[in-house]
Amino acid sequence: MTRSELAIKNAARRPLRTAVTVSGVAIAIAALFTLLSFQRGYQSGVQGELSRLGAHILVVPKGCPYDAASIALHGARWPCYLKAEYLEQVRTAPGVGTAAPVFMNALYDTAGEQTVYVGVDRDIAGLKRSWRWSGTLPQQEGDLLVGSDIASRRGWALGESIDLPGVPGHRGTVRGLLETTGGADDGFIYMRLADAQRVFEHPGELTHILVRLSDSDRLDQAVMNLRGCSAGLEMNVVPLTHLFKTISNLVSSTRLLMGAIVAIALLLGGAGVSNALLMSVVERTREIGTMRAIGASRPDIFRLFWMEAIQVSAVGGVIGSALAYASSRAVELWLRARLPFAPTDVLLGWEWGVAGGCLVGAILVGSIAGLLPAWRASCLTPIDAMRTQG
Repeated sequence: MTRSELAIKNAARRPLRTAVTVSGVAIAIAALFTLLSFQRGYQSGVQGELSRLGAHILVVPKGCPYDAASIALHGARWPCYLKAEYLEQVRTAPGVGTAAPVFMNALYDTAGEQTVYVGVDRDIAGLKRSWRWSGTLPQQEGDLLVGSDIASRRGWALGESIDLPGVPGHRGTVRGLLETTGGADDGFIYMRLADAQRVFEHPGELTHILVRLSDSDRLDQAVMNLRGCSAGLEMNVVPLTHLFKTISNLVSSTRLLMGAIVAIALLLGGAGVSNALLMSVVERTREIGTMRAIGASRPDIFRLFWMEAIQVSAVGGVIGSALAYASSRAVELWLRARLPFAPTDVLLGWEWGVAGGCLVGAILVGSIAGLLPAWRASCLTPIDAMRTQG
């Protein structure tokens, strides 16, 4: 029988104790997996949101820039509006390459389903450079460009005349179908800016302006130019890269706290493994003496108990990773409700690199936790061990 097989057999002698020990390691590894997966998912999601938006600066009405960024990206009803006359000042500000006016409004039907309407002009194509669509952009009154998700859910086809959901008495024609973007755009209905202002009774008003710079390296100067124009005091100029950096820093502070909790959990898991093996050494003292008497060396005994600690921790690592993945959707919903900004991308998912790192971490915890019990077992002499009662 090999050392590995003997270690497995010994661990199976006390199934309840082994199960509790494995559970401690599994909970710690599940927390570690969730933390690492969230960190990678959040950073990737924020970068994806910024790339899909296509803008460097967001010009919004006075208020909280965090809320404004979230509304502009994910869609909602705006609490206040910009005067459309500010658009010309934004467009003529030094450093501005493209300024696309937007009027966004969200409505809810009787079933509670949200429909987001976005009024735009042709400048939107200069920002959404990753967009691909069949048909055309809205050009005439009543033209619509529909996101892939809402078109699929409602069964709309190119050229079809439809009733606007949540807007009684208004109809439109699907002139374009937006290909899947992977973001909130897939659920939006785009129309001409003038149509949106008329339908929602806000003539001469905008919800926000998306600004793409001619030179992104001169972001700070462009922001100063926009804030210094005559309408600068009436609008909020939000550099998106700075905003997302600030949000990421806030989330990083949370990750530090989570990391401390994970470190404590790993220490407790390792202490559990060490304690269980120390108890096993006491219980198997005579057995150790017998093995020493028939020729087992101190390194053999050391490796036997050390291998048992590694195996228990490795099993806990596998179970913990699987547990974290199985509960990822529930944990993600909980996190989204508490984050200042949550990208639409998946925040927690299975990644082989993260799973491999967690398994290595579990083995490392087991290796360290098994040193003391293995050393205690290897130090027992055959005579002292055989004299021990029970």
